[in-house]
Amino acid sequence: MKNSIVPSHSKLLVSQRLLPTKISTRDWILKSPVRVASGTLIRLLVIFFFSGSISIQAQAPPSAGPSPRQKAEQSLNEGARLSQSGQLEPAIVKFREAYQILPDHPLIRLSLANALYQKDNASREAQQLLESVQDRFPEDSELSLRLLHSYLSSQDTKRTAALIERLKPRMETDSRLAFNVIYTLIPFGKLGLARSLTEHTSDLLQGEILFISGLQAVQAGQKQQALELFGRATSHQFPPAGSRHQINLAESYFALREFPLAGRAYEDFLARFPDDRYRFRLGLCYIAIGQHAKAYEQFKLALTAKPLPPEINYYLGATLIELKRGEEARPFLETEMKMNPSSFRALTKLAYLDYLKGENENCRQRLDQSAKLDADWFETHLVQGMLLARRGDYPQALRSLETALQKEPGFWKIHFQLSQVYQRLGNEEKAKEYLASYNRLLNAITKGELETRGKAGQSGTTGNSPK
Repeated sequence: MKNSIVPSHSKLLVSQRLLPTKISTRDWILKSPVRVASGTLIRLLVIFFFSGSISIQAQAPPSAGPSPRQKAEQSLNEGARLSQSGQLEPAIVKFREAYQILPDHPLIRLSLANALYQKDNASREAQQLLESVQDRFPEDSELSLRLLHSYLSSQDTKRTAALIERLKPRMETDSRLAFNVIYTLIPFGKLGLARSLTEHTSDLLQGEILFISGLQAVQAGQKQQALELFGRATSHQFPPAGSRHQINLAESYFALREFPLAGRAYEDFLARFPDDRYRFRLGLCYIAIGQHAKAYEQFKLALTAKPLPPEINYYLGATLIELKRGEEARPFLETEMKMNPSSFRALTKLAYLDYLKGENENCRQRLDQSAKLDADWFETHLVQGMLLARRGDYPQALRSLETALQKEPGFWKIHFQLSQVYQRLGNEEKAKEYLASYNRLLNAITKGELETRGKAGQSGTTGNSPK
């Protein structure tokens, strides 16, 4: 018998006193298609089998003989006891009996594979059985390491290389697995591959340390330091593409108001781990870079999230306005007002829709209501300025627009309206100045390079920046 460098499931023991005396779903394990996401859980299930504490099927009527499933259970438990007492050959016989009865069940395959591997690390039959259950236990590191050791023992370089490639995504986020793979390679003289994996793992570990430091900087309000640390972590390939750490990066960039960077991180995360809770945040990032159609699609998907994201109906209405679909926007905004009667932002949007329809008095009344709820909201002053300009009161319109600009200097629509009003007032120099700044800001949005500031973060599509 060759010595295994990887612990075997069949060597695990548990005190009978720690196990349940009864299990209500006694036939669950062998009757259902088991999908386990943890090596620890696999070992626990095997321990239950080996202890004789789980029956495969409920007790048959006294007059009936043992059912096939009961026979499989008896053979599996007997094989486990024989294996634990060091009687490997008789154990393999019992495991084969169980396998002949239930050949497709992953735990029986795993038990037989482990015993065959203990007898001969290079056993091709053991390899085939382990290969057949890899997808049923995708995160069981012991299974993967045992299979790798078996390939190396049989000098199967092709299968060794294929397994290493299969394990690489997991090693990106599990440095312990990566180191165990390296430990397994070294005794077989695979020094080049071991060295390459060591360097890559070391690089990732350095990146993770930098990444953790970046997270701490975000919490401390140190934006520039956090951005620098995240940049350095990325140069060390951390977090890896498709890893769950991407959501930490996305949320950090969002908190720092780096919306293009946050959007890319959210996209990477959601491509691998769909989660409607984060689609709302991705939609806000799209708003910030002027991609309103994409924002609208994400907000629609976010409607299934529980709980509903805050002001989701407002954002749906706001994006539809930017997409020139004002009448579709109105029901969402009215719903927002029903859910939140103090939503001055939704009121201002409805006032803007009234302005577009030429309903000046309705527009004015909504603006007055909005101003009572929040007199500082810049968009209220913007729409007020547009309404006054329409009525020909350009001096008053100028005052309203300048107030809006003071509260939100980076919002391109204010610059355009100021350009129009100054032209009406005969100030060509100022009109050209604001037209130039309008074009500059609009180009920045088109290129996805807009850096938002201040209250634009609360403006939805109007301010081109999320809350």
